[in-house]
This record gives sequence, C-alpha cells and structure tokens, in this order.
Amino acid sequence: MKKVLFLLQSLRYGGGVENTVSTLSQKLSSKYKFLILTIHDFKNIYPYDGKYYSLRENQGFIQKSFSLFKIHLFIRYFRIYMSIKSFSPDIVISFMELVNIYAIITKFLFRLKVPLIISVVCNPKMQFKDNMSYMNYLIKILYPIKIVNRIVSISKRVKDKLIDFYGIEAHKLKVINNAIDIKKINNMKKDKISGHRDIFYNENLIKFIIVGRLRVEKGHDYLIKAFSKVKVHLPNSKLIIIGDGPLRKELEQLIEKLALKNEVLLMGLRKNPYKYMAKSDIFVLSSKNEGFPIVLLEALACGLPIISTDCETGPREILDNGRYGLLAKVMDINDLAEKMINLANNTPLLEDLSKLSIKRAENFDIKKSLKEWIILIENEIKLSGNLNHS
Repeated sequence: MKKVLFLLQSLRYGGGVENTVSTLSQKLSSKYKFLILTIHDFKNIYPYDGKYYSLRENQGFIQKSFSLFKIHLFIRYFRIYMSIKSFSPDIVISFMELVNIYAIITKFLFRLKVPLIISVVCNPKMQFKDNMSYMNYLIKILYPIKIVNRIVSISKRVKDKLIDFYGIEAHKLKVINNAIDIKKINNMKKDKISGHRDIFYNENLIKFIIVGRLRVEKGHDYLIKAFSKVKVHLPNSKLIIIGDGPLRKELEQLIEKLALKNEVLLMGLRKNPYKYMAKSDIFVLSSKNEGFPIVLLEALACGLPIISTDCETGPREILDNGRYGLLAKVMDINDLAEKMINLANNTPLLEDLSKLSIKRAENFDIKKSLKEWIILIENEIKLSGNLNHS
C-alpha cells in the first residue's frame, strides 16, 4: 500500500480542514497507509485511520523552549523533516497556508524528493488582508516554484484568485471541493435531542442556527447584532450558536449588553450538530471570509433554508448565485436582519428552499471527492516516479 502523509496545524474537533483529513483517512484507509502529522495537539480531536503524530508545539516543555529561545522555526523544519524521513511516504499533502509554507521550506532545505501537494482551503487574499500580510508575499514567491508539485484549490473562485493575484499557472492547480458524507449526516440528524427540548421541539419558535468556531472571521458579532433587530419583528424567535473559540467571552458580553441572554443560546461544541440543525428552521452563515465552507454543505444536507453572507469565495458558488439560498452583504447588519425577517415570514419560500437544499447537497457527496483525490494522488506519485528514474 502506498503511504500518504497529511500535514496540518491540528486535528482539533470543529474545523473544516480537520474534518476533511479525518474523512479522507477513514474513507481511503483500504487503499493507503496514512500518517497524520500536526503542529499542535489537542485532546478533543477528530477520529482518524492510520498513525497520528504531533509536534505538540502548543504544549509543555516544547512551547516553553520555543518561547524562551525564539528558534522554533528552525527546529520545526527539522522535526517535520525527521518525521517525513522516518515514515518515508510516497506523497506529502499539506493543508492551510502557514503549514503549506512549512512543507515547502522543509522540502527545499532538506532536498526531499517526495512529491508535495499543498491544499488552499481559504481565500488567502482576504485571509491575510489585515493581519500577517507578509503571507501574501510568501505565497507569491513559494507556491509557483517547482518543488510544489500540485496545488489543490477548495473552489473555482479560489483558483481564480490564485491565478490572478498570485500568478500561479493554471495547469498547476486542481479544484477539489469540500465534500460531505450525506449518508452519515442523514443517520445522525435523526438522533433525539435530550437538552433544550423546550426550544428544539417547540414548533411555535422560529429557530435560526449557526455552526462554526467562535472566531473573528466568522462574524458572530454581526449576526447577534442583526438578531437583536430581528427579535423586534419576530418575538417568537431564537438564535442558536454551536461552536466554541477564543471569542466566546466577548460574545457573551455582547449578548448581555443587547439584553438577549434568554434569546441567544451558546451551546459550545457538539459531537452531533446535525440533530440540532435538523430541528431548526433557518441556517445563517455570517462569515466575513470563507473558502468553501463545509458547514453550508451540511446545512443543505439537513434540508435547511440558508442565508449566507456573500463572501468573495465560497457561499455564492455553493448556493449557485442565490438559487439555493439567500445571499446577504458581508458585515451589513441591516441587510442580514432584513433577509432573516423576510425569509422567516415567507412560508412558501421556506418550503421551496428546504427541498432545494436536499437536492443541492447531492452535488457535494463525498464519493465524487474521494475519486478526485485518488486520481490526483496516483498521478502525482506516478509522475514523480518517472521523473526520479529519468
């Protein structure tokens, strides 16, 4: 069996990349041997098949040493190299921009012959617009070089950004969308809800729901502010937020300030978010920036009518320019609130969008994505083998 090494920041539960790596390792375990190598390690991680190893840079002695001596970058590249050397993979696949940079530099420094595929899962132009702007220069310099064998783009629009803004040649890029296991979601969404039954089993309540990490780019603050306006027109409504993250305390303070403590439910992380989604009425995505959000695909599979902010990349492509859901202006509280109110009051549209969601989800079933990954992996291993023997 051929050996595949996945390199990523962490396997922490609740992230799109982590979910993708978990799914690929489990679904393709009969075809490949996997090593999952992460920079950080957490207790609450996704299930996986294969060997799991972490540099654990966020823990104990290693974290203290890095902070004290400020030499972690050099050590990191060496430790990644030693892991690759010990596993001797047939191919390395890295995910997300920072980790992609680590992988490229490691391959360059240690003259590794193993083929490298890097996966771009966001719109880096937007991701690094305000913070870490130096990343845009690194991407322009490093992504086009020869030692990067292929670049997987999460969506067509992200691919266009990579060509137009970063000058990457089209032949080097391959679009593989995020995907979902519809069969698994259909089974899990039938599970019974034990807590908050007064909300989820109350048919008189209009339940807006969002699922995602509590981070700045997800725009939860804009959604909460929009919901405060919605509540005036729809007093029988609740906002349900599933997920955890660094902004939890800040969001709790905002909820308190807007007198929404009994109206907004912060549920934290849930192993099965689908059962809550299936019992809600409208899914709202308030992100400022996305790549190709898995959570929208999951919402489609749960038959939810969708309202999403119209980020530069992701939602418009998934919702086919608004055919399968409503698109709101990014960071526009009034526009988001208006669309939430109008959709909740439009029963025929709610029913139509619910049916369309189920139909649209079929386009993103995991079976198609798995075939694309297999073809890509096999082609790059074969091509690399031919070059090494020539």
